[in-house]
Formats: sequence, structure tokens, C-alpha cells
Amino acid sequence: MRTGLLWISFITYLLCTAAGFAQEKTNTVDNWKYQDSLSNDKQYPKYYQKKIDDLNSLHQLYESELRTELKEYVEKVNKDLEKGKISADKAQELKRERAAQVAALITSHKKRIEAEKDFVVTEAEKGGSLSISTKGVEISLNGENLQREKKKFIKTQRGFSLSLGYNFLNGDILGINDFSYPNNNYIAFGPSWLTQLDEKNHIRIRYGIEYQSHGLELNGNRIFTPNTDDTMVAPIGFSVEKAKFRQDQLMVPVHFEFGGTEKREYEDGRVRFTSDNNWKVGIGGFAGLNLSSRLKLKYEENGRDIKQTTINAFENNVFFYGLDAYIGKGNISFFGRMNLNDVFKSGSVDGQYVSFGIRFI
Repeated sequence: MRTGLLWISFITYLLCTAAGFAQEKTNTVDNWKYQDSLSNDKQYPKYYQKKIDDLNSLHQLYESELRTELKEYVEKVNKDLEKGKISADKAQELKRERAAQVAALITSHKKRIEAEKDFVVTEAEKGGSLSISTKGVEISLNGENLQREKKKFIKTQRGFSLSLGYNFLNGDILGINDFSYPNNNYIAFGPSWLTQLDEKNHIRIRYGIEYQSHGLELNGNRIFTPNTDDTMVAPIGFSVEKAKFRQDQLMVPVHFEFGGTEKREYEDGRVRFTSDNNWKVGIGGFAGLNLSSRLKLKYEENGRDIKQTTINAFENNVFFYGLDAYIGKGNISFFGRMNLNDVFKSGSVDGQYVSFGIRFI
């Protein structure tokens, strides 16, 4: 263990020396010290100074990421050495190779950042417009994202949710066997947020705004009747190729999420949590507003293919709400949900949506 600590100290010293040499070399070749020039020799607008500061922060974050990864790699190699999986010579070789790779990446990234800074100064001197491309740099130079990434601790994470699955109506006279299996589908997507509720980040609240669509097709050439005071299930009276009912809705889901996370502490003091390798369980509900309802018919008549769409001609409830739960690992989970209110108004056919499938978060 003592040997491992000595190796970590030696490699950290090697990286500091390499990074310091790289910056000294860049300043000597370019004969330009940006911060000194901006603060002492000339006065540029704050806009350009902010770009310089953002570029410096960008490199600091990049270097911190690599140093932290190197530290974790060295710890892993030392554990393999203690377990006898590799020899001492092999462990030394692996650590030397990774340290050299990290030092080279830091040096190259520093050169790129210095080139970007040189471009900013040139634009400032010319008084022209500023256009910087940071493609390939791991962290975007967008000001808001950069300031957020620099924070020591981020309590709320942002993301995007996508759910795909199967759904049907369950009621007094309806069940899963009353619907066509291939043509019943559910989709929902939208932005989501995840906020930490406890110190170890084992309890979280997930919420968002989603667009969702329910697609239903009754079997046996039956449809939900449009343009009536009470929407009922009735036979069409002729054979159809397609008779699909669809509702598009806007929904707000809220879940309490439980599960372990891995804590990562960077050498610059930042703390991040990740649940990529951990199981999680979410329990909650949702509420929303129905945007539209439509029935699409496709059939043949007198040798011609007929397509007919009826929109917003059903006695459906505008507001809806229900319960939802999911279980999964990382960014993939299996979900099941059910509405607590009827799809159609009182006096119409009784039925509540039941949906299940896969969710990507």
C-alpha cells in the first residue's frame, strides 16, 4: 500500500512537471502571456476577457478530468498487483504508459487552448466579430454550461426521457384481449430533471414535461363511436384494414427515485454522482392535459383505397392523472403505468389506460 502511495505521488509530480513545461514552452515560443497582456499592457472589452477566462477554465476542467482518471487507474493497477493478477514490473509499465498518455493529452490540449486564446486577442485588436469553434474539446464553451460544470457540487441534473411501450384500455367491458397487439403503442418524450434529496444521493426526485401519445386499435372491426353524446364501442359493419384511435397529450410526471450511486471526487474539488452501474426504483405519478383525439380508418370500397380521419369528435376527458413506477439500471428501465380516471366522460364506455415498456433516461 505504501508503494502504491509513492507511485501516485511520483506520477502526480510527473504530470505537474509536464504541464508546467508545456505552458512555459508555449509562452516562450509565442512570446505572449495572455493574462499579463490583457491586464497590464492593453485594455480589451469585457466580452473578450470573458472568452479568455472561459478558455482557461475549460483547460482546467479538462486537466482535472484526466488527473482524476489517472489517479483511479493507478489505484486499480495497485489493487491488481496486490491480488497477484499482474507482476510488479507490469504494474510499473502500465502506470508509466498511462502517465505519459495523460501528460501528452494535457500538453496538446493546452496548445489548442493557447491557439484559441491567441485568436480571441487578434479579434479583439481588430475589433471584429468573434466566432470560436470548440468542436472536439470535451466541454462546450457555452457560457452557461461552462459555469455549471465549474461548480463544486451540482444538486440538480438535466436530461431527456424517452419511453416506448404497449398500452390498452382496461375497464368493465374492455381488457388487453380486446385490442390488436401489433397496432397498440405508447410513446412519451421530453426534458427531465433529477434533484438530490439526501447527502449520499440515494433518494432523488425526478420530474419533467413530456409529450405522450396513446395508440389503440380494437379487434373485430370495432371502433369508438365518434359524433355521439356518449362514446361507445360499436361494430363498423364492414371489414377495415386499419381502425386506430389515438390521443396526444401533454404530461407532467413526478417520481421519487431510490438507488445507490457512485461518488466521484475530482482533484480540483468538484464532486459528482453517477448511477450508471447501479439499480434504481422510481415510484410516482403524473397529470396532464389531452391535446387531441382522432380515429383513422383505412379500408377498401369499390376497388378504391379509402383513408378517413375523424378528429376531436369524442366525449373524452380533457384532464387525466395516474400512477407510474419503474425499475432499471443506468439509463434504461422498465416501466408500468395506469390512469386513475376514465379516458371518456361519464356515460361513455368505461376504460383507463394501462401502459408498460422501456424507458431511456
